[in-house]
Amino acid sequence: MEKSLTELKKAFPEIIQNEPLKNHCTFQVGGNADFFYILRNIKKLPKIIKLAKSLRLPYLLIGRGSNLLFSDKGFRGLVIKNETSEIVFKNNEVTADSGVIVSKIVAECAKKGFSPMEKWAGLPGTVGAAVYGNAGCNGLETKDILYSAKILDPKTEKIKTVKSKYFQFKYRSSKLKKSHEILLSATFSLKKSKLSKEEIAKLIKEIHRFRMEKQPLGLSSGSFFKNPSLKNSAGMLIDKCELKGHQVGGAKISEKHANFLLNTGKSTAKDIISLARLAQREVKKRFKLTLSPEVQILSDKGKIIPL
Repeated sequence: MEKSLTELKKAFPEIIQNEPLKNHCTFQVGGNADFFYILRNIKKLPKIIKLAKSLRLPYLLIGRGSNLLFSDKGFRGLVIKNETSEIVFKNNEVTADSGVIVSKIVAECAKKGFSPMEKWAGLPGTVGAAVYGNAGCNGLETKDILYSAKILDPKTEKIKTVKSKYFQFKYRSSKLKKSHEILLSATFSLKKSKLSKEEIAKLIKEIHRFRMEKQPLGLSSGSFFKNPSLKNSAGMLIDKCELKGHQVGGAKISEKHANFLLNTGKSTAKDIISLARLAQREVKKRFKLTLSPEVQILSDKGKIIPL
């Protein structure tokens, strides 16, 4: 541990120890990370990953933590929080670092009169997370507008540029979930909007207002489960099982939207997992349908825990 810290600090002096991961996810639960680093320059990412590998130190790359549930035990290794922020417009395209917050790129596109990214107003997380999970809302998914991307293969340490088809997008999924390649930046195809900049801004406000009316406030990851189909939404199925308001420890199913699991302020990751499994069991029992989580549930070694 001391050797790892010495080597890490030598190359990246900003690295800190024992950082509470609850401060870096929207659920606000999770233990401490042994080492923690905020990445602000995307060019440094290959270097810090190479160093972690040479030290045989497990590493975990995160964005804003809007779709993560950390372990109560924390993470035994190095957590790299991606806060890179470069956005570049060229013709009818925009290229953004993987750490760019989605709301930021939505706002920048709106200012320049580009569509259709205004449909992503209110979508949480970063560009990296959006590509990784083929995020979407209001009828617009990542696959619909992604043109190309720059990715890093941590095994070979090679960087390459690939087109949208490379990601083999499916509902809330991409090839990255299996290949473990890392998105460095993404280029999206845009078009000049028929609306004025003022009309786009007004539309974004309307989308925000609609989301605020339909979705509960509080500590959550947004929608916890994927929708089994367009006909059977996860929220409707959980609601029909009469689970709204049900609580396990400090975790609660929202009374406003049943696909929102909330940390009431005293929840642990264990509470949230137990509540999610309860919802799964009841839906399976009543409807013979299996709910799969959108949220990535992580062990203290960074492995994804299946529900």
